[in-house]
Amino acid sequence: MTKTPEETYSTDAPECPYCGHKQMHDGGSLYDEDLTEMECGRCDRSFDVQVYHSTSWTCCPRDEA
Repeated sequence: MTKTPEETYSTDAPECPYCGHKQMHDGGSLYDEDLTEMECGRCDRSFDVQVYHSTSWTCCPRDEA
């Protein structure tokens, strides 16, 4: 049975909109905001990618006794 292509969203790894396969990643190029196209490692179909970065900080008081 073929999966109906649909937009996917993941915080783990790019997910193919055709077969649902999460792409292997080591960081590197998958964190490049200029990355716009990828080929699925399972079904070999190309799909568009949008990379977003988010940074946050947690700060705690120091014990200054």
